[in-house]
Amino acid sequence: MKGTHARGEQPLKSSMSRALRHAWRALRLRCPNCGGGPLFSRWVFMSDTCPRCHLFLDRREPDYFLGGYVVNFVAAEFMIAGGALAAILLTWPAVPWTTIKWSLIGFMIPFPVFTYPWSKTLWLGIDLFLRPPTYADFEGHGENLPRDPVEGEPQEGAPVV
Repeated sequence: MKGTHARGEQPLKSSMSRALRHAWRALRLRCPNCGGGPLFSRWVFMSDTCPRCHLFLDRREPDYFLGGYVVNFVAAEFMIAGGALAAILLTWPAVPWTTIKWSLIGFMIPFPVFTYPWSKTLWLGIDLFLRPPTYADFEGHGENLPRDPVEGEPQEGAPVV
């Protein structure tokens, strides 16, 4: 049947309301999938899983949060450009270039540290919108638990005869 998955369920629709819901939850430092939290035990220490839905917050991928670092870097660059533009427009025509330069350097250093948790949860929200979660993304489901050996089936690592 066209538009359905093999198991018969309808595919998850990528809608604007779903994207906004993920972003809103992420900006509140909550799980973008269910809204559960808190996700951080300290400013930079994120839990491995969501306390409510048990979603693996790194999606079980090495270097998953490189996207979060990119989000943080882009936000810092927009802050610098926006701050410079606002300062230039507010002080035109006698623009204090040296003051603007040193002020922006002063903001540029702490900004990525301050926005670090939001960049990680926002990246997770973006990723969950683009790649909806599967059972393998949640802790405690069959795909994540070790399998019991079946009689007559070779065990992992055993030579096949």
